[in-house]
Amino acid sequence: MDKKNFADVLIDEIIKKQSYLCIGLDPQLRYFPPHILSWAYTEFGPGFRASAQAIIKFNYEIINATQEYALCYKPQIAFYEQFGSDGIKAFEKTIEILDDNNLLYITDAKREDGDDTARAYANGHLGEIDIIGPENGELTKVISPINTHAITITPWIEMPCFLPFIETAKLNGKGVFVVDKSSFKPASSLQESITDNGKKLWQILASKLKGISDEMDLYGKYNYSFLGMVMGATYPLEAEEMKNIFPNSFKLVPGFGAGQGGAANNAVICINNDGFGAIINNSRGTNYAYHPKFKTNFICDSKNYDKAASLASKQAKDELNNAVLIKNGKLPW
Repeated sequence: MDKKNFADVLIDEIIKKQSYLCIGLDPQLRYFPPHILSWAYTEFGPGFRASAQAIIKFNYEIINATQEYALCYKPQIAFYEQFGSDGIKAFEKTIEILDDNNLLYITDAKREDGDDTARAYANGHLGEIDIIGPENGELTKVISPINTHAITITPWIEMPCFLPFIETAKLNGKGVFVVDKSSFKPASSLQESITDNGKKLWQILASKLKGISDEMDLYGKYNYSFLGMVMGATYPLEAEEMKNIFPNSFKLVPGFGAGQGGAANNAVICINNDGFGAIINNSRGTNYAYHPKFKTNFICDSKNYDKAASLASKQAKDELNNAVLIKNGKLPW
């Protein structure tokens, strides 16, 4: 029997936490408080292990400081992989911390391949993998240490890539977010390419994902699909159109706040009249709210970085809720 649809899980959590805020866990040592770097050096010396331990300590404090306000978290795996095996251990430990606190998280891995390789990605992140078991070396299935609640993927290979992720996610109550319209400026020329029928590629992809959701019945009790899309907060007109193309999907919205500068009223455009349909990510504006580079309202002594992150998260949550309230005249809780 299939587990609970991930879209239902998201909606239940939105109501419970009264929040749309997703906090990115994108550790960049250059923005870390100096006392954390000094601690890691003193305890572990120079190198990869010390760097990974600094990440674990930093993430632990950020999660503790912000979980009251966050709907979910989004660790971007690239910031961990660059440190090799020590970085992967830091990623695994970050997931463990989130699990210990019963928090939702989405791995921003942007994986893509076809057939067996796609299935290996899907099994590792969303399902179960084979390992050598205790019964005379026979294979047994276990959950991978990098298993997550949802994952981002990219669309170029299409169905040979989509199907393993969709099937594994459906079986295990997980979510999949396909990168469609990214938040970067200038915009991707490929995403903006116009086809012979006058449609842009990102529009065709959104229609394709709706068709897949309809054909495979990927909807939960709230009539939302667990197959979602990435839609940047920096493109409000396109966000409105994407919502019209595929209203009953969740959009993972990057680009809100410090860093890429998306405004709250633009970030919530994909939210429908029922108050659902998007989760909005903020990484640097919360993680590094203390840091003068990001020009938040909470610049302070680096030893109080966790307090700054907490205040910034509350502000981000409130801004998003107020934007939805103004847009819809109500909130869904």
